[in-house]
Amino acid sequence: MSVVPYLAGAVTAGVAGGVLATLWAPGRWVTSYIQHFAAGVVIAAVALKVAPDIEHTGAPPLLVMGGFALGGVVMIGVKWLTMRIEARQQRTRGKPWGLTAAAAIDTAIDGVIIGAGFALGQGVGVILSLALGLELLFLTLSVGSSFRQEKGSRGTTVAVTSGISLLLMAGAAGGMALLRGASESTLAVMLSFGAAALLYLVTEELLIETRLPEETLISTAMFFLGFLAIFALVSLGPDWGPDRQKRKRAGGWPQTKITVTWEAGLLLMRAP
Repeated sequence: MSVVPYLAGAVTAGVAGGVLATLWAPGRWVTSYIQHFAAGVVIAAVALKVAPDIEHTGAPPLLVMGGFALGGVVMIGVKWLTMRIEARQQRTRGKPWGLTAAAAIDTAIDGVIIGAGFALGQGVGVILSLALGLELLFLTLSVGSSFRQEKGSRGTTVAVTSGISLLLMAGAAGGMALLRGASESTLAVMLSFGAAALLYLVTEELLIETRLPEETLISTAMFFLGFLAIFALVSLGPDWGPDRQKRKRAGGWPQTKITVTWEAGLLLMRAP
């Protein structure tokens, strides 16, 4: 199966976000709605596809937990670096290079995660491409809007956001090249690393940055709508591997996993 159409679609979404930023500045409510939807999509991708596929590899639990812990440490380091760059930027009042650096690092890591997903199987790679392509659209829209607010030219805005978008392709190509022929345990470790990175994306970027003083039911509804979109795709979409076959034989999704997944979403929505 060719992975190029899925990666090209995700990169195109990122480029479109940068172009859109030169033409339109979304208000705070629209931003909240969009990013809550994206958060629901990413959480669903982790809960309904990434985590089950990691489990099906049969990798030793300690290895999987080690990969997740490493992912958490790396993302904490990324946040620390970003905070230092942004603090320097605030003192000099220059272009939003701190946000740009963070977006570039996140996008490259996302690309590696997609590459690991495709190395493990078609289903997880496709779902991750869709989820992270959507996230990339809103990420480049945010970066582009920041450049426009700082009086950056349209050409600079599109060039910077397109460069960020291409890092997704580069990361995915590198991930697939490095993991070609890797054992399922190695792929499970990489995906558990990726799961930590994706949870960081949701909790530290999408949801926290869009929390508003006033509560809005629409934002909450958008979160669950995004989750439901991936739930429907995984449940009703093409036959994407052994996890779907197991669900068919079992007569559907295990009730326990559904309950835990939805409760995790509710806890994230209630986070301060």
